[in-house]
Amino acid sequence: MSPPLGRNSRFLREVHSANVDLTPIMCLFIILVPLLLLTAVFERLAVLKAHLPEASTLRSPSAGESPSPSGIVELRLLIRPDGLELEGTLSHDPDGKEKETYEDFRASFPLVGDRFDLEGLQSHLKNLKARYPRHEKIVFLVEDKVTYDIIVQAMDACREEILEEQGREIRRPLFPSISISEAFREDGVYEGLRQGTRELDEKLGIQ
Repeated sequence: MSPPLGRNSRFLREVHSANVDLTPIMCLFIILVPLLLLTAVFERLAVLKAHLPEASTLRSPSAGESPSPSGIVELRLLIRPDGLELEGTLSHDPDGKEKETYEDFRASFPLVGDRFDLEGLQSHLKNLKARYPRHEKIVFLVEDKVTYDIIVQAMDACREEILEEQGREIRRPLFPSISISEAFREDGVYEGLRQGTRELDEKLGIQ
C-alpha cells in the first residue's frame, strides 16, 4: 500500500503540469521591433572642412615657381559678439593690374536686433567675388563668447551662395577655403599665431 500524498507532493504535481504560453509576447515583439526601427531617428554627424592658416611668411617660392596672385593678399572675417567685420588687403585691380600701394578695406556688419547680419555679409562677399573670382581663401578670427552655431552659419555664408533657377537649386562657390584662428589685439598683447609672428619679427629686426 502506497503512502498518502502530502501537501508538498500535490504542489509539485500542480507546478509540473503548468504550461506557459509565450505566443502572445512573441507576436508583440515581432510587431514592435520593425515599428521601432521604422520610427527611429538616427543621428547624422557632419564634418566641416577647415584648416589652419598657412605660414606664407615662412615659405619661399621654389625655383621655377611663378606665383599668380588672385588680387587679394588676405581676406579676414572678425566674428565678435556684437557683430561681424570683414577686412582685407588688395594687391591688384580687378583687371589684373598691380597696385602701386596695396589697399586695405574694411566693412562692418553690426547686429540687426539680436541677429547677425549674415545676409549683408554674403551680399558683400558676392560683390567681392565678382571682382576677384580667383581668390578662395578667408580667415576667421573668432573672439570669446561667440557660439559655435554662429561660426557655422558664418562659414555657410562665406562658402557658397544658393540660387534657384528654373526650379533647380544651384550652388555657386564664394570663398570655400576657410581657416580658423583666434582673434588678436593690437595693444601689445599677442596670442596664439600672432605671438609666433611677433617673435619672428623680433628675430628679423622688424618693429
